[in-house]
Amino acid sequence: MLQIAKDSQDVSVEVYGANALTGLAETGLTSSDVAVHYVRARAAAAAVSLSALGSADAAHADGGFVEIDAVNAAGWYRLDLPDAAFATGADGVIVIAKASGVLFTPVRVQLGAVASGALGDEVHLCKAALVNKRVHTVSTGVDEIKDDDGTTTLVTMTPQDGGDDVIEVVPS
Repeated sequence: MLQIAKDSQDVSVEVYGANALTGLAETGLTSSDVAVHYVRARAAAAAVSLSALGSADAAHADGGFVEIDAVNAAGWYRLDLPDAAFATGADGVIVIAKASGVLFTPVRVQLGAVASGALGDEVHLCKAALVNKRVHTVSTGVDEIKDDDGTTTLVTMTPQDGGDDVIEVVPS
């Protein structure tokens, strides 16, 4: 499930379509072959008017639809959703694509107050803490977690006396 901040704008998602008979990736679909609706929590389905995007890396256009790569990403399509799908007032959105003879995987989106970038930053920091270079200064107890490059400091953690025989580690 995707997590996206409420009131996000210019959101693009990827949808996967498989042939309903063979189960193989469905390639060659265009915006005129597909119907898309989104359903916000406790609301009626809303149709998305589709239009063709020029390429998979084209600028966002509400309702834009394009095949990502028929050879290297067979069955995957980019879909640009309207901002109204992510407006405050609902906690989630389901995106449903349909085409004759094609089964699409629905996209579930949880809407929240935290921007996806902030969540991504936290995940990156956790990964870095596990696998990247750490520098520990014994005399001060300070730890630094480095980025993938091994030199950029992502966070410095300094132990402090929290009183009552408790040592607090404060990131800075």
